[in-house]
Amino acid sequence: MTRIFSAIVVLMLAFAAVNAQSSVGDDVKLHLKSGETLDGTVKAVDEDGLKLDIGDGIELFVRWSYTRGDKHFELRKRAADFTKLESVLKLADFCHDFAMDEQEYLVLIQALKLDPGHKEARDRLTALPKVAGAEVPPLPGTKPDEPKPDDPKPDDPKPDEPKPDDPLPPPTRGMFKVFLSFTTEDSAADEWFQEELGNLNYKFGSKSDHEIRIEIDMTLTLTKNPKFMGAELYAIYDGKMTWKLYKKDETKPFAEATEKAENVRRDKKEEARTACRKSMMQDALPEMHKQMEKLR
Repeated sequence: MTRIFSAIVVLMLAFAAVNAQSSVGDDVKLHLKSGETLDGTVKAVDEDGLKLDIGDGIELFVRWSYTRGDKHFELRKRAADFTKLESVLKLADFCHDFAMDEQEYLVLIQALKLDPGHKEARDRLTALPKVAGAEVPPLPGTKPDEPKPDDPKPDDPKPDEPKPDDPLPPPTRGMFKVFLSFTTEDSAADEWFQEELGNLNYKFGSKSDHEIRIEIDMTLTLTKNPKFMGAELYAIYDGKMTWKLYKKDETKPFAEATEKAENVRRDKKEEARTACRKSMMQDALPEMHKQMEKLR
């Protein structure tokens, strides 16, 4: 418990006052961007974060920006007031920050139910992939579609039968087939990305058979590792990771970014190296996923 607390103390404000908008008392395993998990009991939830009782009389206020928000959407949704437009839009922003396109789409529909003429919400909704079965409120003043007759004419095909000359519907698009390419071999990073991209239902191809190539250049630098009588006191790592996304057979990336992690400290050198690596990968993955899905 002491080690986890020391690792996250720079990211949290302890004993913060929170105006709860939901029931409390749930036990949760909170996933942090640092790679750590934090077990505790929810004391309060609001739009900025949640207060967590981690035992031993310690209560911490954890901001959503320090968590893996994609794993805690239901918890964050508790703080939203669906009768107030501003609160609903803040929930949509949360979904956007963590690349949860489907949830953002559905939340924006709730915003348009409160204000059908809200231009920003409608523009954001248009830019997202459509969610099957979700009905978007019409613009104010739009005439509803004319009701269609229930019974077809005798010479017409039945409603559920396609006309002979109609083209077949397009096939359903599966997830992209990706190929991971590391500038410097890093088996731990490769394994992590394989697992996380697999969880997002991406398929994996080869150097010659893929739709998107993910090129990753990662540097991990040990900046401090003092020892006393041969025993490690602690270790600090800095990291830099640049990722680029390419379409097959193209030499210019369609998306790229650089992530950095500084002063990542742990008790052991390998622990610090692992935490530094994971911090950058967790920050990079939501944006990588978002950019790849823009190609649909």
